[in-house]
Amino acid sequence: MPPNDDALRIEDLNDLDDSWTIAEGTHGDGPMLVRINTSAKRWAGHPELGIRVGFAIPLNHPNPGGLPDAEENRVVGELEDRIRELLKAGGPVVHALAITTGTFKEFVFYLKNGECIGPVHEQLRAEVSSHQIQCMAYRDPEWDVYASFATG
Repeated sequence: MPPNDDALRIEDLNDLDDSWTIAEGTHGDGPMLVRINTSAKRWAGHPELGIRVGFAIPLNHPNPGGLPDAEENRVVGELEDRIRELLKAGGPVVHALAITTGTFKEFVFYLKNGECIGPVHEQLRAEVSSHQIQCMAYRDPEWDVYASFATG
C-alpha cells in the first residue's frame, strides 16, 4: 500500500490526530475487537515507516469465550498509553491497531527507528509488574498487517 500523499513528511507525524474505528470478528471460539487508526491510512507504506512492532499482553484473567473484564481492560489501556509514549520518544511512530480478544490485547505500531524497540521493551518489563509484555518486530514496508484489517 503506497503512501497516499507524496508530500507527507515524517516530521508531520507529531501533528497526527488519531481517528479510530472498530471492527468485529472472531478469534478461536470468541470475539475479537480491532481498533483501527483510520488516520494512519495516509501513512501506510511510507518509506520511512517500514518496521512493524507488536506489543502483546496476555490477560491475567482470560475469558476465552468473551472479552476482558472492565478492570483488566482499564489497566491494559494504561499500558497502551505508556507503550505509545515510550515509542514516540524513540522517533516517528504511528499507532495503527489495537486487537482485543478474551485472552490478550495487542498494540501494533509502525515506526522508523527499530533500534528503540529493545530498550522500550526492557523499560516496560522493568516498570510493569501487573502483566507480561511480549514484543515482536518485523519489516513490513507495505503495511500488510494494517491493510488486512483496514480494508477488510
